[in-house]
Amino acid sequence: MKIIGLTGASGAGKGTVAKIMSEKYGALHIDTDLTAREVVRKGKPCLEELKNAFGSEIIRKSGRLDRKKLAGIAFSDKENHKKLNKITHYYINAEVGKIIEKAKKSGKTEYLVIDAPLLFESGEDKLCDVTLAVLADKETRKKRIIKRDKLSEKSAENRINAGKEDGYYRKKCDYVLENRGETLEEFEKEAKTFLEKMFSEISGK
Repeated sequence: MKIIGLTGASGAGKGTVAKIMSEKYGALHIDTDLTAREVVRKGKPCLEELKNAFGSEIIRKSGRLDRKKLAGIAFSDKENHKKLNKITHYYINAEVGKIIEKAKKSGKTEYLVIDAPLLFESGEDKLCDVTLAVLADKETRKKRIIKRDKLSEKSAENRINAGKEDGYYRKKCDYVLENRGETLEEFEKEAKTFLEKMFSEISGK
């Protein structure tokens, strides 16, 4: 089983690439954003740690996490951002490890994709055979983030500024896919051509 680490800046188009990998190549997709949502559900130990670190104001009356409030605190300060990552990575990595072990034991999966914005920061890159980054210019990413996550322009800018520059991904990753498509259809076409070559290389065909 080949494990592919998929990363890149928020709003660059990782979700589109992951979908193609899953649909065309049958890759098992681990979306660490979804895993991150699971580990902070009401009653989970990760949520309690976050409350202790950032204050009870991040918890709604229902006992659930107020994601926008946490994001406002975490993405406005580098130290808070580091603190958030340190807490959540521990629990996310544990879940990812369980999924990988289950896939290996089944023997049915040829490719597994770890879709992780913080692939290297979390240490999940060490689980991967190859790594791929999806990149796009900041203005395009900001528009996508505002539309996708329904954030204000300032919140979207804070999220982008809290992330890494493109050079970081270019230096770290085995493969880099540039999202230059004016439309989703154009990018999908570019991504399919790129992935066909990449999968051929990593499978030795």
